[in-house]
Order: sequence, then C-alpha cells, then structure tokens
Amino acid sequence: MNNDTLQQVALSYSKIQQKLVNSFMKELKFMQTVPFMTSTHGIMNQYEEVSGVSGASFREFDAPNVEMDIETIMKQERLGVLAGQMSISEERALIIANDTTDSGKAAELYFAKRTPIILNDAGKATERNFIYNNLYRKCFAYNKLIAADKTKRTIIDAGGTGNTNFSIMAIRQNKEENCGLVSPIGENKNELMFMEWLNGGERHVISSGEHAGKIGYEATWKAFLGYQVARPDSLGLIVNIDPDNSKNVTADMIDDLLDRIDADSSDTVLVMNRGMKTKIGQFKYEKLRTVYADDKIRNVVEEWNGIPVVGTNTQARGTESRYTMPWTA
Repeated sequence: MNNDTLQQVALSYSKIQQKLVNSFMKELKFMQTVPFMTSTHGIMNQYEEVSGVSGASFREFDAPNVEMDIETIMKQERLGVLAGQMSISEERALIIANDTTDSGKAAELYFAKRTPIILNDAGKATERNFIYNNLYRKCFAYNKLIAADKTKRTIIDAGGTGNTNFSIMAIRQNKEENCGLVSPIGENKNELMFMEWLNGGERHVISSGEHAGKIGYEATWKAFLGYQVARPDSLGLIVNIDPDNSKNVTADMIDDLLDRIDADSSDTVLVMNRGMKTKIGQFKYEKLRTVYADDKIRNVVEEWNGIPVVGTNTQARGTESRYTMPWTA
C-alpha cells in the first residue's frame, strides 16, 4: 500500500509531531494500515460515494462507443474530536520532578512524562471508534440499502446467538475512498495533535478531576480525526462467530468475504481480534502463510492467500453481542 500513513501526514506538517504521533500509533495494528489525507474543509470532508460504475466494453467496428460513467452521491464526513484534559497539583509535580523548585517547570516535566502513556491510550480509543462507530456502522447501513440484491451483500452471519461473539472485517483502503481523515490545528495550522495550557500556563485552582480544589496546572489535548467510507462495497464483515458454541468461521467464509469485496493484496486487509487471529491458525496448512516471529521460534499468521491478516486488541475478544442482519431487521 503506497498511501500516506498518519505518521507521514504528520511529518509533512511538522517534524516535532513525529514523536507524539508515534506514541499515539504504537499499538494500533489496524491504524498502521490506514491511508490518511487532510480533510477538504477543516472538520468536514466533502467526497463522492461511489454507488455504481459503468466501464468500457467491446463493440463492433464502426459502432458507437458505450457511455462510461461513475455513479456517485455527494456526501460530507464530519471528523470526530479526540480530546482530553490533564491536571497536576503543584506539590505533586514538585515531588515527582524532584530536581526543581519551579512548580511550572515541574508541571511541564510531568506532562511530558505522562503524554506518551496518555496518547497511547487515546490511540486505542480512536482505533476502536473507527472500527465500530465508523466502519461497522457504515457496512450495516450499506447492506441495509442494498438488502434486496443478495449478490451485493458484504456481511456474512456465522450464526452465533449470544454475547460471546468475535467478528472479522475485510476492507480495501485507498486515499480519497476508504481512508482516514485529519485536520491540522494549532496557531499555525501545522499540528495534528495540539496541547494547550489552560490559564496561559499559570498556576490556578483546579476546577475538576482528581486534583479539584488544589493549586496546580492544567492542559488540554486535541486532534480532529475521522474515517470516511466512499466505497462501502469494498468493506465487508463476518459477524456472530462463536467458536465456544460451535459457530465457527470457516475457510470458505473468509474466501467468500474477500470475493464479495473484490479483495486485492495491494490494498486489502483482514482485521480481527488477536484471539480470532490465533483461532484461524487452524487453516494454516490450507490458506495461510506463516512466518517466523521475532524470536525465530514461533510461527505467526501473516497472510490469507496474499491478503495481510491484522490482529488487534481494540476489537472485542469474544464479547460482541449478536448482530441482526440488516436485510431481516
């Protein structure tokens, strides 16, 4: 995949953002595959959702050409606001810093120390939001829209009925189509993740949180991020997988899922919880390519017939409730 990652987009705006974005992306196995682009209108992105394609075809000599067309629907995707607030009392900051009597400097050192941990957690929340609130929701909406045409459906039901289900997502990702969105912020519009001191960085009475009522310092973090699906027919799911209750995913289901979205190794990924990735290891002699892990002892699943397999713990580990198929709801 040759599209820009979030790290590359961040670097194009400001080199100082690289370390922050790396902390944010550290454990995000799916997000590391997502191509990103800058939104067209700040916190909104204008795009065309492709609903149909009429391409060229063979004709007789000296006959008129067929009309080629791409049927699209003009849409807007609103970016989400990833934001949070941090506070520290001046006395705790001084104790933790332990090498300065300047409480402002101590607070700055404290926030710098905690920022990577906070951003790492924020990254997991973002990936989870992308998967469930953007991709899953839009996949179900698309399948409800085309419900009458069975040939266009991109959701497969493995049959689980309880609240102990896994799921697998397959998606083709390309810039301008199915991709992440970001809007730069800050005074010079050159930061993807922006920290701002409250009260101008001066000590004040903290109004909320663990340190409410204490004298200290506060700061906020903010980023505008989103995921747009301009090709919903390139997004599919296998849901209601419950191996413990004999509702297993099969190799044929995964092949069918990939066929339904016209998967291509250049831009497609299979995404699932790491536990699910381990379970499909049963097919490794048939469909999967395994490679040595870092310790050169364990074999790990990497590809399904050439399609990268991504395991992430931001997807639920066997705790999803049963999904009702959109063509029966």
